[in-house]
Amino acid sequence: MPKLKTLYLAQTPLFESTAAQNKATVNVDIPRAQVVGRLASITKLDGTKVTPEERTELERFYLSLCARQAASDLEDSKAMLDQLAQMFPRIRALAEKHGAPRLQRAQESKLKARLTATTIEIAQGPDVHSSVVLRSESKPLIRSMLVRQLRPIAMRMARSRNFTLYLCADGSGDEWVCLDADTRELSYYGLEDGVSIIRILT
Repeated sequence: MPKLKTLYLAQTPLFESTAAQNKATVNVDIPRAQVVGRLASITKLDGTKVTPEERTELERFYLSLCARQAASDLEDSKAMLDQLAQMFPRIRALAEKHGAPRLQRAQESKLKARLTATTIEIAQGPDVHSSVVLRSESKPLIRSMLVRQLRPIAMRMARSRNFTLYLCADGSGDEWVCLDADTRELSYYGLEDGVSIIRILT
């Protein structure tokens, strides 16, 4: 599908299956990485533009996902690429661009170091202060993530396109700020590791 540029995965059986299989894995959005890694032509996914920076990050992460499928007794990266190329057609092109998968361990560790454990709540109510939390879960987010990149995640969690995003940086639940600027990073609003709460108000 060399001409495919826009794709929607949210709320499809393919996405739900992939998400369920990887529910306990700490990483960036696996389905998004799988699509961007496999389809070089994709420019917009789930209504969100794939930026050059995000493409680089997701392609590197996709390489690490592919490497997990390699046999453990391979002697070198060339043998691993030969094996993976039979399952993942773009693996050689991505390896030339970013380096062989086994060389990405430092990059993967660097990415994990940038992830912040964040509580995301689904809530209903007239406003954020008087809303009732229906459910919550912890997700690793990147502080440099843009608000617009958070929206597809929120849409899948809320199972709705009608919601407003709020952030409580200190986790107290007292001070909430509306995430209303799509081009701002979450770090701008004070996202902190293991402390901050993001509330999806539906």
